[in-house]
Amino acid sequence: MESLFLPSPDLMQASLRNSLAEFADVEWLSQINSTNVFLVQSAKDTTQESFRPALIGAHYQTSGKGRLGRKWAGESGGTLMFSCAYDVFLEDAKLPMLAPVAGIVACEELRKTVGDAFAPRLSMKWPNDIQYNDAKLSGLLVETVKPSLGRRGEQHRVVVVGMGMNLAHARELSQSLGRKVADWTSVLQDMHKDVQQMNQSMALLVARIARAWYEAFAVYEREGFAPFVSRHQVMDALYDKVVDVWQDDKFVMRGIAKGLDDKAHLILELSNGQLLPLLTGDITVRALESDDMGVCSEQ
Repeated sequence: MESLFLPSPDLMQASLRNSLAEFADVEWLSQINSTNVFLVQSAKDTTQESFRPALIGAHYQTSGKGRLGRKWAGESGGTLMFSCAYDVFLEDAKLPMLAPVAGIVACEELRKTVGDAFAPRLSMKWPNDIQYNDAKLSGLLVETVKPSLGRRGEQHRVVVVGMGMNLAHARELSQSLGRKVADWTSVLQDMHKDVQQMNQSMALLVARIARAWYEAFAVYEREGFAPFVSRHQVMDALYDKVVDVWQDDKFVMRGIAKGLDDKAHLILELSNGQLLPLLTGDITVRALESDDMGVCSEQ
């Protein structure tokens, strides 16, 4: 099955295996329930040990997952969907910071792909959504689990990073979801590049992102989040914008985003000048449009 936007699963798999020789397992399927679920279950399997780094992708996911339990919607071959699993050795308190690290790295690789002229149009909305011209292009889901077999110490965890990127039909998705959505086709059209070029280069882009995650997590293990603060600054979609913070679909507070600290917390400046660090987790941050900046009552 070859789509307009992706090579066939066999071609994707062959290209990725050739590019990612250091990965223990690389697969690309026509269909799967969820690439993240597959890798998490593999790490938890008590009957057969899994080996990492590992990558699995599919042209279609029947039960794709997004952040905060949301479902990732996509059509067969019309969405780039893949997940990677890596071994990390971190204390529990440092695991949530892996999500912003993954977002920063993925955005960097997309920026390299489009070049300097178009890179500023790609930004990261904390904790790890990737936007193009302030519309959501890609979302990431980061999960961690203790491996059941082959565990090497108390701090040994498996981090699974799933990425979904819209390849086409942004206009229809924007209408159905009620928010601005971007797609990779529109990015290439803005650059005056055709869909065929996207088809030929997609496996290389996936390989670059997978390897960049692998390298970045090693840096994070050694040095913490501090090296990523400046890397995030150049792509920060929220800096100096008025944002609302929501939790469990309830309005919590409003403030001005002031970047990330060295623990990957989003710094929010409140109306009284107080700086409040926000933890990654079950919260949603929504940047306000200029005509929405009035007082927002709790909903």
